[in-house]
Amino acid sequence: MNETFMKQDRVYFSKEFSVNHLEPLMDDATVQIQVQALEGPSTNMILHRSTDYCCNLKKGWADFAVNNNIKLQTVCILHFYKTSHLGATIDIF
Repeated sequence: MNETFMKQDRVYFSKEFSVNHLEPLMDDATVQIQVQALEGPSTNMILHRSTDYCCNLKKGWADFAVNNNIKLQTVCILHFYKTSHLGATIDIF
């Protein structure tokens, strides 16, 4: 994680990753997503596709990071999936 993500309460994804991996899971430009670390409760956030086709995970990221001890320079691997709802699990290293 970097300082911008923590200060702005959001995580930005590249255009390539957004178009190839996130957009196919999204029904609209802005969708609810349930995010969960391996341990701990899930948090509802927003996954938003901007006009430049980059997706942003926002509205709750900063609190989620604090609650899961995610700090600057923490490495996180996000696994996105869609069942009856859009979700993501996060491995924190």
